[in-house]
Amino acid sequence: MSLQQQLQQAFFEQQISGHSIFIKLNDGEFVAKSYSIENNNEQNFYEWIQQIDGYQEFFSQYNGVVILEKSQQLSNQQTINSQQQWLNSLISKRYNPNNTKYLLLENLTQNSQNLRILDLKLGYTVHKESHVQRYENSTSSKIGLRICGMKIQENNELVIFKDKHWGRTISVEELVESLKTFFNLKNRNSKLSFKLEILKEAIDKIESLKQFITNHCKQVISWQGTSLLLIYRDDNDFKIKLIDFSNTKVDPESTEINAEIIKALNSLQDIIKQI
Repeated sequence: MSLQQQLQQAFFEQQISGHSIFIKLNDGEFVAKSYSIENNNEQNFYEWIQQIDGYQEFFSQYNGVVILEKSQQLSNQQTINSQQQWLNSLISKRYNPNNTKYLLLENLTQNSQNLRILDLKLGYTVHKESHVQRYENSTSSKIGLRICGMKIQENNELVIFKDKHWGRTISVEELVESLKTFFNLKNRNSKLSFKLEILKEAIDKIESLKQFITNHCKQVISWQGTSLLLIYRDDNDFKIKLIDFSNTKVDPESTEINAEIIKALNSLQDIIKQI
C-alpha cells in the first residue's frame, strides 16, 4: 500500500512511550509506526495474529505496510508541556526521514476526550544483557509490571505525564498509587458504585485477555518487550490492548502457553482487586 504525498501527516501527539516513531495520517483514523527493516518481528506478529478471529479486541487492527514519502513535511505541536518535551526528545533521537516503511495500525485514541493512558511493560525477566540490571532494579522483577508512560487529561488539559525513566525508579507502592490515580480513585466526587464498576470491568477485560492468550497464542514463545496499554475516559469508556512486538517471537510448532505473560497479567489483576 502506498500513500500519496498530499495526505496530511503529523507526529502522533498521544504517544507516551516507546522507541519507534508514530505518525498520524489524515483524520487520525490510522497511525503509522516506524520499524527497523532489519527486524521484521512486529510485522510478522501482526500478520500472524490478524488471522485469529476477534484479535482486534486485544490488539490494534493491522492494515499492512505503508510507504510514506520521505519528502513529506511533518507537523508537530507547538504547545510545550512535559509530554511534548519527551516526544520532541524521542523525535530528535529516533526519527529518520529516510525510513519510509511503516506499519499501518488503528489509532486507539481517535476522537477521545479527557484521556487517561497507561503503558505497562509486562514480564519478570529480560534476555537482553544490557537490560538485566534495569529489570532487577525496577518493579518488573517484583511484580512483572513496570510503568513506561502515563498521561492524564482533565478538561482536555494535560495534568499528569510520567515517562519510562520515572517508571524505572519507582517502588511497587508508588506503582499501586499510580494505578489509583489512573482510575481516578482519589477523586472524592466520584461515586463508589462508579469506581467499583470500572475496576470490575478492568479485571474482567484482563481475564478475557488471559483466556484469549491461553486459547489462541500458544505459538507465541516469547512476549519480551510487550506492553499492556490501558486507555480510560471519564465517560466510563475503558479498553486494554497489547502493544510493542519488536521482540516477540512466534513458532508455528509450539503447543505450550508462554507462562510469563499470564503471570504478569495475574499480578495486575491482583493489584486492581486490592485497590
